[in-house]
Amino acid sequence: MKRRTKVVIGVLAVVVVAAVVAGVVASRKGKGILVTTAKVGRKDLVQLVTANGTVQAKTKVELSANIMGQVTELNVQEGDRVKKGDLLAVIDQARYAAAVNSAKFNLQALESELTRSQEATAQAKRDLDRANQQFKDEILAEADREHTRSTYEQAVASTQRAKRQVEQARADLASADDSLVKTEIRAPMDGIVTRRNIEKGEVIVTGTMNNPGTVLMTISDMSTIEADLEVDQTDVPQLRIGQPALVRIDAFPDERFPGEVSEIGSSPIQGTSALGGAATGTDYTVKVTLLKHPERIRPGLTVTADITTATRTAALTVPIGALVLRQPDAKSAPTPATGEAAASSSTKKESVASRAREVEGVYVVAGNKAEFRPVVTGIRGELDVEVTSGLKEGEEVVVGPFKALRDLTPGAAVLVDKSAKTGSE
Repeated sequence: MKRRTKVVIGVLAVVVVAAVVAGVVASRKGKGILVTTAKVGRKDLVQLVTANGTVQAKTKVELSANIMGQVTELNVQEGDRVKKGDLLAVIDQARYAAAVNSAKFNLQALESELTRSQEATAQAKRDLDRANQQFKDEILAEADREHTRSTYEQAVASTQRAKRQVEQARADLASADDSLVKTEIRAPMDGIVTRRNIEKGEVIVTGTMNNPGTVLMTISDMSTIEADLEVDQTDVPQLRIGQPALVRIDAFPDERFPGEVSEIGSSPIQGTSALGGAATGTDYTVKVTLLKHPERIRPGLTVTADITTATRTAALTVPIGALVLRQPDAKSAPTPATGEAAASSSTKKESVASRAREVEGVYVVAGNKAEFRPVVTGIRGELDVEVTSGLKEGEEVVVGPFKALRDLTPGAAVLVDKSAKTGSE
């Protein structure tokens, strides 16, 4: 009996609580939709574009070999500092040195042949001069003089041929010398070996049209560092060369490094992004040159950069959450045409873009009613947005909750939740 009494009492308590809650809800419903608000005020705004990326040397050179062969000497490790002209590696020189010696011997032989041919030509010229004089003195027949002339012309042709052979031999020697020089890989500039892809004993492959060949190592000038960022397409139009930035390097979390925008990509990133993922085709490469960086920095360290694209002092602002989009009122729509114009207008198809056009604005609390007010916005800060037209300082705008903003209509009754505090008030 006692147990049944307790159950009945519990049921009655639940019914009472439900009735009280329903009464409160009904009471609030009768007064309007419960909303939170904020005052339109003035603030200093900073508009930022935030992007992730990696740090790279502004100037770097990837060294590849122009000849094939085995690496017989390797003089550097990753992290070594090198000077321009330093010998970094040597490719097997045996066959290239042999080719140089062979070209030298061939050149020497052809030069000797050219000397003999020149001497023969000089002798043939003297014989022709003497024959011409004898023919003039009428002591040599015409046939003999012509024979001497033919001998001279053949000697001249032979000398010309020998000269061309010597020139070709010299070109072959220069080519062989060039190949021998290319067996020595030297530093093209001062810098640090930031990557070494080869080991002693490996065989180097030269590049072709479809194969880039072996990249031996990378030399980077670490005196000037860039943050190589991936910026979303919607943020790119805000960027300009020279805009200031603040860069955080993940490996140095307690420091911030100043920089400025130095390059803005004109084409979207394709293939694989610098961060290792697949490129979406909607991000662009933006480079920020660091004006200061730590001595122990390394290429490839991940970074986050905040680029300042605009600033405003004492701007009229509202919280970003107050902005809503809604279809324009019928009274603000163009007046319908009449007669033939109306018929023409009715047959004209409305485009997708025009159907999707919405007005940006806020709901202003006027008495206990919500009034939709179209606004023109300026720059956007982290939490607030500048309003350049449509509002006055001190007006009260609805900022939430989200469901209330979504369901709110112009002229709807609202009840301001005084217990809710906003940062704008």
